[in-house]
Amino acid sequence: MPHAFTTVASFTEALSRALEKYQIDAGDLFEQAGLPREPYRDPDARIPVDLLEQVWQEAERLTGNPCIGFEVGMELKASNFHAVGYACLGSASLREALERMVRYQRLLSTAADAALERLGETTVFLVHGGKLTHRGLDAFFCALLQICRDVSHADFAPLQVQMVREVPTCADQVADFMKCEITYGADDNTIVFSSATLDEPLPRTNPAMALASEQVAQQYLARMDKSDTVSNARRLLISHLPDGEPSRRRLAEALHMSERTLARRLSEAEYTFTALVDEIRQHLATDYLRQSHFSVTDVAFLLGFSDQSNFARAFKRWTGKSPSDFRPGKEKTVSR
Repeated sequence: MPHAFTTVASFTEALSRALEKYQIDAGDLFEQAGLPREPYRDPDARIPVDLLEQVWQEAERLTGNPCIGFEVGMELKASNFHAVGYACLGSASLREALERMVRYQRLLSTAADAALERLGETTVFLVHGGKLTHRGLDAFFCALLQICRDVSHADFAPLQVQMVREVPTCADQVADFMKCEITYGADDNTIVFSSATLDEPLPRTNPAMALASEQVAQQYLARMDKSDTVSNARRLLISHLPDGEPSRRRLAEALHMSERTLARRLSEAEYTFTALVDEIRQHLATDYLRQSHFSVTDVAFLLGFSDQSNFARAFKRWTGKSPSDFRPGKEKTVSR
């Protein structure tokens, strides 16, 4: 029987580093669970969640440390998050980085879902789905904060963390790491941030790297689950946008299904064709406009708009700004 839930294998590289401190051979532990001695050597490899839980349990037994999940999370680096980690490092703001985490959560693990919700002055990052065990969640929360610090500054801290799990024996150490109030036995697993902090421009940003990394993530997801209509539709739409206004009929033909079937499958994922195209264009527009070598005319063309004015109206609807006002510096018109 196939395993229903999987996690990207590169997470085990951090587990291996953590176990070295206890003079434990991680390779032996992996082999006991039926995994390669170094599962993280293949960046595209995935691990069934039930096997990973066996590894977590054995690691806890061998180390005698019930907080091994937190400790591994503190060892995780952006490179352990596949292309998503590099996309985060190139983001223009922490909000943009967290949005990427949410957008590509399935790449990281299919055992849980993530959401980012703005509630006025605060923004909540929520992880839900009962298939991710507390050890995995312990590691993910610590790793997420570590990435926020890598992206912004070493002293970054959220406003509050809430976890469903019971109070761990290492609660003091976790509090020292997270630098905020932590509530255990909560109804949900959430990290609460200041909205203003998330929206602050980051001093180091690399939109070209972020965009290229996202493309790698999209291709990975398409390979991972060819039956995922939304992922495949998104990939095809992105590749064909420069050809002109997206067509529902052409997309359905490329996916080898009728327009009615396409509409039904998108609806099952809470999308319409128009909403999906709009989301893709908005996301790509902000990435392209941060790259100075693209003029506004170039961006309009790359997104399939018939002319620059149509793009400008759409961008104003998305962001409340004109394309020229959005990008840093004065826009220069480049003739095609």
